[in-house]
Amino acid sequence: MELWDIYDENGRPTGRTHPRGALQKPGEYHLVCTVILFNEKGELLCTHRSPEKKLAPNMWESPGGGVQAGEDSLTASIRELGEEIGLTLERGQLTLLYRDKRADFFMDTYAGRVDVDLDSLRFQPGETDGARWLTLDEWERLARAGEILTPAKGEFFEVLREFATGKPPVCWQADKGDTGLREGIKALQALAWPEFAGEPWPEKEHLISFFQMKGAQPIAHVAVQGTELELKGQRYQACGIAEVVTHPDHRGQGCALRLLRQANAYTRQAGADVCIFTCKPELVPLYEKAGWAACPNLCLVGGTAEKPFPSSSLGLTVMMALLSPKALAHAGDFSDTQVVLPLGEGRLW
Repeated sequence: MELWDIYDENGRPTGRTHPRGALQKPGEYHLVCTVILFNEKGELLCTHRSPEKKLAPNMWESPGGGVQAGEDSLTASIRELGEEIGLTLERGQLTLLYRDKRADFFMDTYAGRVDVDLDSLRFQPGETDGARWLTLDEWERLARAGEILTPAKGEFFEVLREFATGKPPVCWQADKGDTGLREGIKALQALAWPEFAGEPWPEKEHLISFFQMKGAQPIAHVAVQGTELELKGQRYQACGIAEVVTHPDHRGQGCALRLLRQANAYTRQAGADVCIFTCKPELVPLYEKAGWAACPNLCLVGGTAEKPFPSSSLGLTVMMALLSPKALAHAGDFSDTQVVLPLGEGRLW
């Protein structure tokens, strides 16, 4: 019997499981994933649902399915690709594009680029029985007409087209920084937080930085930082989002959201157990669009044991995603509690 993890209305795991197909209670959600793949021509892969399927037989769709208990959506996406079409991908080949909330489930949509001969695909009996490549224009036309099962909703067409046609954001790993870019990012941050202008670059380097450029200058920046945390006897590899900033002249153009989605994908691929950080309450919808869930009853405590620095004292909202099977198995431990990050005096990421 296949089990699903049950999530609350904010996308947070409840620690409960549920048999697939059984009736969910009001306010309960499960998690679904789908994967949109592009080839080098920019065409999009569609698979054909078997006529034996009870739901929507003989429809075209993108590969995907239910996220099983103990899985994250990226793990499930890779598993579904292997099961449905016999395609093996690595975690780093997929990027989280979109999380959508439906009546009783959340849908995580990933995208990737891969060239594969349709004749080499192996279809799962009773699930899929064919595949074809479509141009993005043709796929969008059919999706809008309801002739293809698709996660498309609201701004999704724009998000997908951005991925298909746009360049990925620039990034650097922890030990591959560039002095000129660092100075550009510090200048960008000084516009948002002038009280910190002139401060040195953080002593502990980011795990990775994502930024969008205009000419030689960064106009938006998102950093991913990492540490270990201990909660109720369990140790976790944790990461967090920090230094999210967009130049005032480029706000409202989706720069931050694009970088946050890339950062979210990185945290899922990097082997972290949990991604946890804070934001101002008015920014919660932005981070939810990028795939994190708000945890209003959770307090994140930075600083030191002698001088704790709790998020509640700043009026901030905690955002979180549990990423590993271990974290998901202990989801209840992350509810209505304090999570302590050993970040140093006055630090909260």
